[in-house]
Amino acid sequence: MANMLDYIDWRGDLGFERDAFNEVDALILAQLSYIVFDNIIPESFEQSVTIRSAFEKYNPEKVDEKQVFFSFEQDTVLLKKLAGSNRFADIALSGYTNRVDAEKALQFSALTCTLPDGTKYIAFRGTDGNIAGWKEDFNFSFMTGTPAQLCAVEYLDRFSPSDSLYVGGHSKGANLAVYACVFCSSDIAKSVKKVFAFDGPGFREDVTGTKRYTDIVKKITAIVPRSSIIGQLLDSKTENKIVLSTEHGILQHFAYTWRIIGKHFEYAEDFSPSSIFVNKVMDQWFSELDNKTRQTLFESIFDVIEASEKNTIKEIEDHKFSSYTAILMALAKLDAKRQKAVKKALSLLAETGRETLMQELENAAQNAKFTLPALPQKKS
Repeated sequence: MANMLDYIDWRGDLGFERDAFNEVDALILAQLSYIVFDNIIPESFEQSVTIRSAFEKYNPEKVDEKQVFFSFEQDTVLLKKLAGSNRFADIALSGYTNRVDAEKALQFSALTCTLPDGTKYIAFRGTDGNIAGWKEDFNFSFMTGTPAQLCAVEYLDRFSPSDSLYVGGHSKGANLAVYACVFCSSDIAKSVKKVFAFDGPGFREDVTGTKRYTDIVKKITAIVPRSSIIGQLLDSKTENKIVLSTEHGILQHFAYTWRIIGKHFEYAEDFSPSSIFVNKVMDQWFSELDNKTRQTLFESIFDVIEASEKNTIKEIEDHKFSSYTAILMALAKLDAKRQKAVKKALSLLAETGRETLMQELENAAQNAKFTLPALPQKKS
């Protein structure tokens, strides 16, 4: 099945003057924001480099391994294909920022892509391999105005009301794109033509209940995979377009698995039964927790994870024995009520398809002499 890399092979010779900017182009530029462009793309908006020039300067072997995450290999191929295509090679890149602050639970990165006609596409990066970024994702459930959300607003406000803007992102980047458009200057918001939200979590009622949010919803193109989990968290009040994927479960969140025909995604009519079930369970669980309880729960989860003394998911993976031992020891120190809630969170993750990870955790848990709970059973 074809994906966005195939799309570049098929249509990369067509400039935007021959074939207008579309939803697949928007996903590609959102994915581009995952590449570590430190010291390659200027932080300034007054200076820029083309995608072709960025590729010539980019050396994947020099990327700090702490910044190498899930899509690294595919992203490297993506950049090469973009640089060799007529459609994308001369897009100008500027305004690159990449900030991580573990103490503030901040992970924020963005770049601006200027199309040949002067339209600017602002791409916000989703969650990378930093624990700080994952922690901030959980904070969405009980907190409005997270550090990355505030950074996104500040970033968008640097543009001019006279600019013609697209704004987009994948995963957390989608949440940041929408949030920035809701809370930026009203003059800037009027300059936004479209917001592309690719499988991003939603918002609390104190965001979705505002008039500004209602106005922005009209501009949002929300695309989620058939087994979406991330994109169904909280509420977005959008009409989701459901894309088919070559993978199953949580792996459908990975945008390179999304199926493409011509210049459009291949769509399904409804979510998968497993997605409907898991999201129903998660919604029910979340509805039982008030804000303070959610905060306490997620702080407990990350106290446990941070006990590994690792800053990225990759570091935990690379040092499984010491990491899992520290995590399980920290889990054992929680009181019975919090321990039960943390275990339930891990069980819900298992239901989304990360069976290999859960098997490892279960094995480690058995060695530590406590048992993770059974997964919730589907009712026939």
